[in-house]
Amino acid sequence: MKHIKLFAMLRDIAGTKELIVPFTPGQTVRQLTQDIAAACPALGEKMLTPDGELSGLVHVLVHGRNVQWLQGLETPIREEDQITLIPPSAGG
Repeated sequence: MKHIKLFAMLRDIAGTKELIVPFTPGQTVRQLTQDIAAACPALGEKMLTPDGELSGLVHVLVHGRNVQWLQGLETPIREEDQITLIPPSAGG
């Protein structure tokens, strides 16, 4: 099982600060996002487009690094990796 940390409005959507989803070492972010969407459909709707791509409304971080700067949805996840979901932020 993998513990997914949620922040800001994502906690409100999920009703918790942490989701627990099935995990197999070596699985990809794509597989993990599908498991997250199955565990919390409302969060899945924010996180993924209808064709299963990242929507940009939720940033997925693997061990503190945004998957956009890694291998995207094909980023492999290790047992020790911490997974965090955060909404985009803006400021000035």
